[in-house]
Amino acid sequence: SSTEQATTTILIDGIADSFSNTSGIDTTNSINLLTSTAGQVSSCGAVANATTTFTSSGTYTPPCGVTSVDYLVVAGGAGGGPNNNNTPGGGGGGAGGFRTATGFAVTAQGYTVTVGGGGSGATSGSTSGADSVFSTITATGGGRGGSWDPSSPGGGNGGSGGGSAFTGTAGSGNTPSATPSQGSNGGEDDDTNQAGGGGGGASAVGGA
Repeated sequence: SSTEQATTTILIDGIADSFSNTSGIDTTNSINLLTSTAGQVSSCGAVANATTTFTSSGTYTPPCGVTSVDYLVVAGGAGGGPNNNNTPGGGGGGAGGFRTATGFAVTAQGYTVTVGGGGSGATSGSTSGADSVFSTITATGGGRGGSWDPSSPGGGNGGSGGGSAFTGTAGSGNTPSATPSQGSNGGEDDDTNQAGGGGGGASAVGGA
């Protein structure tokens, strides 16, 4: 990679690695060049499509020349609610919020990525999933499943809602609201058979 003082050079459709300043460079007629706020011009070369996947939290830095990205952000799913020796049954945990879009504008900087973990089930209660985040985009963790315990039979709200247990009310999905929707409501329990409702999914309400 060469570095030189470009005072008289004019590039027309040429590629050079870098310049200490832009004096004398015809940047209008040059291609594959990226100018920083410091006045440095660098060659990015061809920009190829690629996929970056995060399975743990980290930082995403766009490659040289990338100005927009497509994203898919999925939050952690929730734990299912406990039952009382199968009757009454606990509600299913809601799926983690699902958010995706194309053409999200980015610049040459680091973007925080948070990967949310799943919630837990327990004999005395369950927990909701954790949020996942990319830049300003947040997918909300799934709502916990309702418990057979009369003190907490309702499903939790979240990316997708948790299913309710006996006498409870199912949790709401797409909470907080996002467009397009990040998830669905949890399923209502079957009071007749004392069966818990299923957790909501990305595109469907939980079953009874």
